[in-house]
Amino acid sequence: MLKKQILECALNKIKLRRQSAENLAYSFFEKAMLDEQFKNNFKDIKQAEIDNAKAQVYGEEPKYDLKQLKAKQNEILKKLKISPKAIIPHYSCNKCHDTGYVNGEMCSCLKHEINLILFEKSGLSESNISFKKCDFSIFDDPQKIKNIYDKLKKWCEKQNVYQNVILIGKTGTGKTYAMQCMANNLLASESLVYFTSAFELNENLLKYHTTFDETKSDYISLLIDPDYLFIDDLGTEPILKNVTREGLYNIISERMRKGKKTVISSNLSPDQIKDVYGERIFSRLFCQNTALVIHVENSDLRLKK
Repeated sequence: MLKKQILECALNKIKLRRQSAENLAYSFFEKAMLDEQFKNNFKDIKQAEIDNAKAQVYGEEPKYDLKQLKAKQNEILKKLKISPKAIIPHYSCNKCHDTGYVNGEMCSCLKHEINLILFEKSGLSESNISFKKCDFSIFDDPQKIKNIYDKLKKWCEKQNVYQNVILIGKTGTGKTYAMQCMANNLLASESLVYFTSAFELNENLLKYHTTFDETKSDYISLLIDPDYLFIDDLGTEPILKNVTREGLYNIISERMRKGKKTVISSNLSPDQIKDVYGERIFSRLFCQNTALVIHVENSDLRLKK
């Protein structure tokens, strides 16, 4: 399960919106209830709903015309200069009515709130980097890089069968920027996205390896549970014995088993990745049936600035 405090924080934001909508509607309802005519009509509606429900149970025709009673209620409200819609809570999300769940599944609004927290944790922005804002003129071969970005955009839009994406290239060729474009693109969908550096991932694996209380799963859940996991700069982290390789293999394998997608960038060549991480991880990352491997070639963009 996602890290408990992140889920609770997102749910609290949604809960506050629900309370605000209900409090506002209730304030208008209380005002209307001060009117004796509205109060009596409201009681009539509630009793009619109960009697009609009983009649339905026994297969009888409804005893009262609820439409007529509610029409009368609306007339009374208009005389009181209160909109009939004002006494009904107007939730931000029409799918879940600001509860965060629909039929036991996370609503898109809850996923969006979680994404905002995850992106803030990752140091990313929701909209400042995107496929639309790419300036391909800064690259040595603009058309070639544009073709790569188009391919990545199509992957984000689920227009291919590849489960994972591996971006290979030297430092400063724009791999991280491309990944941020992908992550921001996916943020708009009903998906959970987590962006992390290989160094931060390694730290979480170490904490998971050395923790023996109820918080242990917190360090691994963020790496397994999101629909999309972005790992930037694989190969820059220190290789910790019994931690780095084993942890990375387990994360990739578990995510593949669950059908979740992973995007990885690295300054290492495929052969170097094989040497550093071993055959098992290499075969998972570079499987032709499941991985889209893209080589990004360009001179160092940082030196051009």
